[in-house]
Amino acid sequence: MSSRRPARPEPAGAGVGDIAPDFALVADNGATIDPAADQWAGRFMLFVFLPPTPAPLPELAAQQDALAAAGLTVFVIARARRSQLVGLKQRIGLAAPLLADAEGTAARLYGCADGGAVLPRPNRHILARLAVDRPDLAAAAIAATEEARAARRNPLCHPPIIIVPDVLSRADCQRLITLFTMTGQRFVEPGHNVQDIATDYKMRIPDYGRKDRIDHWMVAAEPNALVDARLRSRLFPEIRKAFQYNITRRERYRIGCYEGERGGEAHGHRDNTAPIVAHRRFACSINLNSEEFEGGGLRYPEYGDQQYRPATGEAIVFSSSILHEALHVTAGRRYVLLAFLYGDV
Repeated sequence: MSSRRPARPEPAGAGVGDIAPDFALVADNGATIDPAADQWAGRFMLFVFLPPTPAPLPELAAQQDALAAAGLTVFVIARARRSQLVGLKQRIGLAAPLLADAEGTAARLYGCADGGAVLPRPNRHILARLAVDRPDLAAAAIAATEEARAARRNPLCHPPIIIVPDVLSRADCQRLITLFTMTGQRFVEPGHNVQDIATDYKMRIPDYGRKDRIDHWMVAAEPNALVDARLRSRLFPEIRKAFQYNITRRERYRIGCYEGERGGEAHGHRDNTAPIVAHRRFACSINLNSEEFEGGGLRYPEYGDQQYRPATGEAIVFSSSILHEALHVTAGRRYVLLAFLYGDV
């Protein structure tokens, strides 16, 4: 006979396997925290919903370093107003951000009106629900995270991307590198839709403060015609087959160059969140000189810890709504053709 206790029914609200509901709450330091925002997304998280009358959480407080070492980002949500958070944080003894959920809206979304802990995966599907008063809350969260992280290392688990070889020839790639180095030396201020410049130009791309990226915007007709022909015959049919989407339009091509210290905030971004770029459906990048730099892989933290580093001339294509990060180039200089693709429907 099994000695295991029967599972308790899950409370109303998001359950294991469900996608974590959105919320944005003010923290004790005055910042607004949205766990789905770029700076937080793609991590294992632990949401600790305090009961209406919270008590100290000594085990959680004692294990804060262990939680951080396990890669867990902890948010504590309290039925309190912003003005009450500082005193409450001192009483419960936690350094993690304390968020004000005065009306209990977020707690109800998660079925934690009376308290509870929820562990979302990096893809925001809920991994586990835990009782907030259990004496081993932190240890249980760490164990569940480590087990899930081990499964994410399975090479058969990967994001919904395609990699297509030989989209550009080595001669094509060298031609685009020469275009970057020999032409378009005028720099313009960062921004979208610079359409009134008749020749190639360059722009620094300070994505979340990074300092290592310069884009060369391709205006000249001949290289654009070459890339159009290659993508139309070698890549777009693969996108249509894999994603059942017909590419008919694109933004202006760019040649990106990554070199030197990254700087800024080390996390990913999505390519279609601002209204001016909401039309984007797919991002495409094609390394032009993979043998000549180190590092510089692509990572999709919502789907796993793998890094993707396509060979010279290979295209990697993914949805513009997927969180992705271009990792630091540790040696050399990375050149890459960048394209944002969409259609008429």
